[in-house]
Amino acid sequence: MIQPFIILTLCAVMTVLAVRLLLIPGIVRLCHALRLSTKTEGQIIGYATSVPELVVLVSSAVAGVFDAGFWNIASSNIINWILFLSAVLAFRQERDLFTLGFVDELAFGAVSVAMPLGLHRAGVDLSPLSAFGLIALFIIYKAIDRHLNRIQVWQHNLPAPEAGGGLMSGIMLMIGGTAIVIVGGRYLGSSAAVIIEKIGVAPWLVGWILGVITSIPEMTSFFEIYRLQKSKNTLHLLDDTQKALDALVASNMGNLGIILPLGVLIYTLVH
Repeated sequence: MIQPFIILTLCAVMTVLAVRLLLIPGIVRLCHALRLSTKTEGQIIGYATSVPELVVLVSSAVAGVFDAGFWNIASSNIINWILFLSAVLAFRQERDLFTLGFVDELAFGAVSVAMPLGLHRAGVDLSPLSAFGLIALFIIYKAIDRHLNRIQVWQHNLPAPEAGGGLMSGIMLMIGGTAIVIVGGRYLGSSAAVIIEKIGVAPWLVGWILGVITSIPEMTSFFEIYRLQKSKNTLHLLDDTQKALDALVASNMGNLGIILPLGVLIYTLVH
């Protein structure tokens, strides 16, 4: 029975390395080549670091252990907040969070944690109808975000454009990283199913374990964002917190409004 744990650990390591060494660097190169804003870069990083949750939830839904996938989403959103605040405190950027322009992002970040816990506490049955409701919530989030968050005045440090090689290498790194994450996530989900069924570990506990594992890419991205800004002596220009906060909210809202509904619909169709 030790084999599922070995597979789970190896796939987790593979997934994390793929995101850290391929996916994130690819996104950075792509954004630099296209001169995308700080906010856009943060959101792309957030969606990309949610790929492990996507693959794990889909695999769990197909394997018939949707509870583990649900708690992977719920726990990931909580853990992501803890990791984000840890990075903020580690680099002493807590004052940035009181910036008026960040109010709506912080609000949606809170919703991304409260909603899954509220649904569980209320005993709401996750059906296709509720899935479409979560998708509608995500659309509302994007509409409000687009309306309220124009390019901020502090976003003046756009990277210089790179040659075509930067764009192509970024795309290739993103494709390679995504492919590895998909393969690793597939076995993460199936290993979780074996552990639940054969060993009797509670689905919620497996979900929390997977939540810790799949949140490592977010942790890496938060600390890397601040580390890079510190190395450039630009920690207090708000670009860093804008990027890290958008990475957090995009990841969490993507988990809640895209990945969770997709898992619900797949589980409904398969089972």
